[in-house]
Amino acid sequence: MTRVLYVHGLESGPTGKKARVLAEAGFEVSAVQMPCGRRHTLRDPLLALWALSSVSLVAFAAWLAAPWLVLAALVAGATSFPVVRLFITRRVFTRSVEVQRRHLAETPVDVVVGSSFGGAVAVELLRAGHWRGPTVLLCPAYALVSRRSGRPPHPGFDGLAPEATAHVLVVHGTKDETVPLEDSRRLVARTNARLVTVDDDHRLSATATAASLREWVQAVRGTATE
Repeated sequence: MTRVLYVHGLESGPTGKKARVLAEAGFEVSAVQMPCGRRHTLRDPLLALWALSSVSLVAFAAWLAAPWLVLAALVAGATSFPVVRLFITRRVFTRSVEVQRRHLAETPVDVVVGSSFGGAVAVELLRAGHWRGPTVLLCPAYALVSRRSGRPPHPGFDGLAPEATAHVLVVHGTKDETVPLEDSRRLVARTNARLVTVDDDHRLSATATAASLREWVQAVRGTATE
């Protein structure tokens, strides 16, 4: 039986809908929880430190009975939050890649399927050489993650050897309002990766059926055995 590593989305998990549909399609699904999403982000020590510092500064200004200082403390907290969020986003992504790297080192799989944020993680696994096998990317958010973390534009597959993308299939919905379709077009440009566009939204709600996922997985497995 084909074993698929499913790399889940930002607010999803290893038992999400696509993982269940992959199992319905007849695959043995391997998946692991990544430290992403609101629940994990709210537990980040950096966020707790920022909140504690901001509250302490406002409280101290109020104790001094200095309205102007209270206002300055509130402004400082508000303006520093975007910077904190950038660092947290970078750390979430880095840690998520590491979780999947360790999982791949411990668990043999035949195909990697990454969805949205998980697609970005899968792209990074390919870039770093942690994975070189057949890969299906569903509306991969690799460029969006870079933008939200304040990093330079993600290089995608640029610079990789042709064989590194020979068994990569990207599926993207034309009605995706979260991740621009153009990001996936840039990802596959000048590479051996293939792009399939479907009339669907970011979640591929109507398209990611058991039959479609089976077809996409078998397509990349077929190119790997040719």
